[in-house]
Amino acid sequence: MSSIVKRKEAKILVVEDEKPLRELLEMELSRSGYKVETAADGYAGLELYRQEVFNVVLLDMRMPGIDGLELLKQMRAETTIPEIIVFTGHGTIETAVESIKFGAYDYLTKPVKLEELEMVIDKACEKNRLRMENMSLKLEINKLDQHRIVGKSVVIQKALEAVRRYGPTDEHVLICGESGAGKELFARAVHDSSNRINKPFVTVNCGRLNVNTAESELFGHVQGAFTGASKGRAGLFELADTGTLFMDEISEMPLDVQVKLLRILETGNFRRLGGNHDISVNVRFVFASNKKLEECVSRGEFREDLYHRINLLVINIPPLRERPEDIIPLAYYFLKTASESGCEGWEISDEAMAALCAYTWPGNVRELRNVIRRASILAVEPIISSDLLPFSPPKVAPIRVTSGLSEYQDTPLWVVERDHIQKVLERLDGNKSKAAKVLEIDRKTLYTKLERYGIAT
Repeated sequence: MSSIVKRKEAKILVVEDEKPLRELLEMELSRSGYKVETAADGYAGLELYRQEVFNVVLLDMRMPGIDGLELLKQMRAETTIPEIIVFTGHGTIETAVESIKFGAYDYLTKPVKLEELEMVIDKACEKNRLRMENMSLKLEINKLDQHRIVGKSVVIQKALEAVRRYGPTDEHVLICGESGAGKELFARAVHDSSNRINKPFVTVNCGRLNVNTAESELFGHVQGAFTGASKGRAGLFELADTGTLFMDEISEMPLDVQVKLLRILETGNFRRLGGNHDISVNVRFVFASNKKLEECVSRGEFREDLYHRINLLVINIPPLRERPEDIIPLAYYFLKTASESGCEGWEISDEAMAALCAYTWPGNVRELRNVIRRASILAVEPIISSDLLPFSPPKVAPIRVTSGLSEYQDTPLWVVERDHIQKVLERLDGNKSKAAKVLEIDRKTLYTKLERYGIAT
């Protein structure tokens, strides 16, 4: 989506008491494509803020009646949806930290170049769009059952489209993907998309079958078929009759059992272990593998004829590291399933989001689920912060310096916090007890932050 199209969808509220600047901002921002509303003082701005849903607010710090910092607090008490950009002609680091502490997206000093302002607004709009998407996702997730596949990435949508096309057919399906990527969920989705939805869905992990038990588990056995077989038992093929049998880790199936599986696929018939007559079943098979079956064939670990028989309708599930846009939606989904009250009221901090999205997830979706579950148990408040994760965000970030004032632009909140802690410590000659009192946090919290940000002590 181009920036022009995005701007046409963005609503900006300008709260500025100086009439020439207010009118200039309205004219120039409207010309750039934004929808702009203006207010001449804090009270009028708060009234407009309550009446409409804005994407971004431009808020002057010094105004008669109610100043920008107080207005910022009141706006944030009303709703946290819009991103608020504070600007002033009398900027200091202290007021910047204070405004960001109360929820400002960014802090700019006058005079501000239009091009620079539009760049900050565009980024704030993008963050606001993601925030709104996450809020919508939370509402949507509350309607989902535990088997729903969550993901908005192109590759996941492509896989879901394959499910929709393959599900209604009676052909067997092969699902490929790394361990933990969610292959069983897709297998269930195939089943639920078929006319067998109200029939059995049976699962078997072929990796847990050994040569001695595989035939009995899959085909069943008759009484006396082997030592200990005191009575006959139906196998998984019979249990799945008229429904779907999901065979996970198909590459691990013993070669001699693969021969019998191929016969069932071709004829629909098999014999129980020790039996002397054929049993006919109507089973739709869904196979899954975390290995490349063609490589298994070349190594002699998997039968070539069976590979060609099952490699007809293939669904590829990409690993989580290749679809980072699914990480945050999945995290909120797992918050919902991990918490008794659902995900309502839970938040994920910007720092934690950055850490989640930067991690490579070798264990895929299963690992993400466990990380979120652990974090939700350890959290003392309904927020997932980066210190609850087994990995940390980057400890360095660039700082731009303009007009003699360090401005924290295009950087996350943790950068401001890190640098503010460092400045307080320097001013107090490294005295941590005094620094904790100044920062209004306990010493344990201070030590945790010092370690996380890599601040030398």
